[in-house]
Amino acid sequence: MTPTSHTSSRALAFACAVLAIAVATLLAPWVGRLWPAALPGPVTAENPLPCLSYAPFRRAGHTPFDPALVVTPEMIEADLALLRPLTGCVRTYGLDHGLDAVPAIAARLGLRVALGAWIGRDPVANEAQVERALELARAHPGVVDRLVIGNEVLLRRELSPEALAALLERARAQSPVPVTYADVWEFWRRHAPVLLPHVDVAAIHVLPYWEDDPVAVDQAVEHVHRIAQEMRQALAPKPVWVAETGWPAAGRARGPAQAGREAQARFVRELLVREAREPIGFNLIEAFDQPWKRRLEGPMGGAWGLFDAQGRLRVPMQGDQAPDPRAPWVLGAALAGVLAALAATVAGRRRDGALEERDRAGPFGPWGVAVLTISGAWLAALAALQALTIVQGGRSALEAVALALAAGVSAAAGLAAAASLAARDLPRPSPMTPGGATRGPTATLGAVADRPGGMRLHAARAFESIPVALLFTAAVLALWNVFDGRYRPLPWAFLAGPALLWALRWVLQGAVAGRRHVDRPPPTPAARALAWVLVATGPALLWLEGLANLQALATVVALAMLAITVLWPRAAAAGRHGGPAVSPRRDPACTHTSNATSAAGAARDAL
Repeated sequence: MTPTSHTSSRALAFACAVLAIAVATLLAPWVGRLWPAALPGPVTAENPLPCLSYAPFRRAGHTPFDPALVVTPEMIEADLALLRPLTGCVRTYGLDHGLDAVPAIAARLGLRVALGAWIGRDPVANEAQVERALELARAHPGVVDRLVIGNEVLLRRELSPEALAALLERARAQSPVPVTYADVWEFWRRHAPVLLPHVDVAAIHVLPYWEDDPVAVDQAVEHVHRIAQEMRQALAPKPVWVAETGWPAAGRARGPAQAGREAQARFVRELLVREAREPIGFNLIEAFDQPWKRRLEGPMGGAWGLFDAQGRLRVPMQGDQAPDPRAPWVLGAALAGVLAALAATVAGRRRDGALEERDRAGPFGPWGVAVLTISGAWLAALAALQALTIVQGGRSALEAVALALAAGVSAAAGLAAAASLAARDLPRPSPMTPGGATRGPTATLGAVADRPGGMRLHAARAFESIPVALLFTAAVLALWNVFDGRYRPLPWAFLAGPALLWALRWVLQGAVAGRRHVDRPPPTPAARALAWVLVATGPALLWLEGLANLQALATVVALAMLAITVLWPRAAAAGRHGGPAVSPRRDPACTHTSNATSAAGAARDAL
């Protein structure tokens, strides 16, 4: 082994170690999700949930924004029959789309109803909702036990507190049951002097995930109880009802609050165990996932259900949480990435051996193969997470397409960087091989020969555009999250793959002394400008999300790794390492080959 190959092997061993740590960190939580997760409890009470929000828009194509939609009584009864073993009460939010049938159906099933009237900007529609709610309350005594006149109207800024108070007073004067208004607890505290005289009960929403200062799931139940007690003191003597609390089963992290199936199940079960010991009375949001909400609130909006959109119970009242069905997908993708990398290296060796009998080592040595194999697991697992994000996180077709394009750029840049990094594990080559083909670390993705018009030349030209494309993609995703990120996924999974490989290549750029180099051109003005955008957005994103948000932290680290490789380039000339750069000999027969090699090397070093 020559000194050069020894140094190269040590450098690639370091790269393997870093990549292995990254892969283990990424996959370890998913390995744990292959088995059931222990939950607080069990919950043994009959009808353990005091009340449960119900909206019937869980089926494909159903949305409350469709004025022609009518949900049939049969659909409503099928839904409420699923809920009856878990609760004796449902809360509704409006009376359109066939929802005025809920009280009659609830009466047959033995359910009580906190009947909601939807209040918005339209005064005519508001009057119709209130009138219909009063009619139903009178027609179903003992079933409708309160009227909820308006839901988060002040949060949406659709009415002034005074206009809302007048509507509440009108309903209260005619209602046979208590009247309330439901909003986030901060809005109740802010507008209590105006609203409180016109309601019988104050209905507050306490959603630890959506707080301005989000709360981690292990502190969320305590937060709900603390806010409920504080609001009872602040709004006394009127009683306080926690009209919404819950946790999303999918979506981005907010500060320390991590959305997820296990987190949702843990919150619900702990809340119910605490309720049995220290009751506060609450309504859980919500009964079923509502896919239409994803267009407004991202994946979080459509994943608050105790049941999924197909009517399958996601949060068990007894026993452990079921394994996460996404875990085999992510872990299987990582395994597929390993197998694909091994197959590619084997195929590359066979092609090289067929072309050149004297060198069957292929474009990658043993450490290079190890780098490619681990990189395959890294990139494939992240690709699986990207796919899950696209399926759940695209709020529109345009946004889904944009995320799919980002995934494509991420894959191309990651594969190119992995191949460029792995190709370092080669002995110092002679300028030309007997066959006339230049060999060495300029090999890119297993290209077999530098023949005129060969794969390496085409790959080099294609890869020249990848750095700017990735930087542009990273800048767009980062700016989205800085200026409009509340409902968007944090793009760590799209950026971490190529960012780590680029950063490793940058760290090892000068680690192999004496190897043959092709001088790298300086970064283009466009690349520098985009890198400065990443530098600016990283701290802004971290300030918005906080250090406790691990997804945001991973995004910022990826942005920093991408920016540093552009703004602090490592010189690529061999003279920096004590030896002259070696160039292919100027043989007229090999002019095209030399140009192809230089293009491939330049593109590789641009990575």
